[in-house]
Amino acid sequence: MHILLAEDETVTRLAARALLERAGHRVVAVEDGPAAVAAAAESAFDLILMDLGLPGLPGDEAVRAIRRQPNGTAPRILMLTASATAEGQDRCAVCGADGTLIKPLRLDTLSATLDGSRGGGAPASMSATEPAFDEGAIRTMREMLPAARVAELIGKTAAVLRQHGQALDEALGRGDRATAGAMAHKIAGVSGQYGCVALRRSARALEAELEQPNTVPARRADEVTGMLAAALEFLERSAARG
Repeated sequence: MHILLAEDETVTRLAARALLERAGHRVVAVEDGPAAVAAAAESAFDLILMDLGLPGLPGDEAVRAIRRQPNGTAPRILMLTASATAEGQDRCAVCGADGTLIKPLRLDTLSATLDGSRGGGAPASMSATEPAFDEGAIRTMREMLPAARVAELIGKTAAVLRQHGQALDEALGRGDRATAGAMAHKIAGVSGQYGCVALRRSARALEAELEQPNTVPARRADEVTGMLAAALEFLERSAARG
């Protein structure tokens, strides 16, 4: 297929594009909402994968703009989101997209959704009894990409997670719930693509708590901090294995 991938987080975009291209698809990747709208106007795509939290123009607004274009009813559009919040899921459901994929992007889930065996919308919540790390996520990348490329992506991911973790701590320290929620959302999106399951679960839970104005998310924030440290160790071990 000819696929437009709109994803602002660099390491997530690189990994998703690599997986899609190795599966035989032609991919155009953009990193913000206006670029996604422009690309959809310039070329005919079989499928658009649209991140909800794009800069410049949010993903749901970008979908609406694409649907208003002369060929806007033609492409199939799936939203991509790491959001666990009711607001995020509602935005995906009513914007004119054909369904929703919860990050991380996986080829089997994408194929099932396109085949109609799995509809859009949020899947069941992840269980706290699930393993902390999905070794299969890294293994899949190793099977589809050169070892040096995988190590590079893992290294970049660890650096991004450190940056987001620091920004999260700073936002919580000054009581900036909106920024903290955005950072939790970014951590969830990046960590899931690289097999850090427990961190993704905790970050999504923190994002949901921060959406509620009367909650005090100190315990959940501490949990995310601990999971982040463990995730960084996991990524470092994975990169060292080559």
